Amino acid sequence: MAITSKEINLYQLDQELGGQGLCGDFNDPKKKLIVPSDNSTITEQELEAAIQSHIAGPSDAEVKMLNRQEGITKLKELGFTEDEITALFS
Repeated sequence: MAITSKEINLYQLDQELGGQGLCGDFNDPKKKLIVPSDNSTITEQELEAAIQSHIAGPSDAEVKMLNRQEGITKLKELGFTEDEITALFS
């Protein structure tokens, strides 16, 4: 078990540790609890070291949202109206 306030992408951290499975409780952003899954062979020391070196990347949902925002901005620059843009994304 590890507790951290660091920004964590749980899926990414799990992949960095070999994809054996991690569980997390992020209800308190200053005390994020991360534990290996029941069948994992990850040690507490390995988990803590991985958290220390972890740099959280954006989630897939965040990437999609940013791409959508950039697309909308470009469409506006090209002269599309709000109604036309809404129709494109419906």
